[in-house]
Amino acid sequence: MSASLVELPIFQPMAEVCGRIDQRPCDGCDGCGARCTAGIEILEAEFHAIQEALNRLPAAERERVLGQEKRVTVPGTDYAYTACRFRDVERGRCLVYAARPLICRLFGHVEWLPCPIGKVPAPVAGGVPLMQTYGREPLKTYEEWLAESLG
Repeated sequence: MSASLVELPIFQPMAEVCGRIDQRPCDGCDGCGARCTAGIEILEAEFHAIQEALNRLPAAERERVLGQEKRVTVPGTDYAYTACRFRDVERGRCLVYAARPLICRLFGHVEWLPCPIGKVPAPVAGGVPLMQTYGREPLKTYEEWLAESLG
């Protein structure tokens, strides 16, 4: 079994930056939701955290969201994209929100991924160096980690 996120050297910097994020502007908002796309790369420990979160969910809820059509169109446009497999496109939320990867936690709170509707007044400090460190870690998509774990 791989190391948990807490055991990784990057955990402390992640916790420090994420601890400075003010989530109050995001409460009840889904302005970022249309940007939850498939194919983001994550740490293996994040993959395992997502797997654990999925295993704690009621099977019917997990299957309902995972079974949804993920090819969606941005409202008011002709632009279509493939949503993240964990995006509940019917209810506008994340199935694994508590276990979401770092990039998802930073969305709307860092200068290169600003809040799309301007609710977050200023970016959190330390996002760029954190992502530089994160980018030096082994990263794969959820699907790649899944295929590797199955074997």
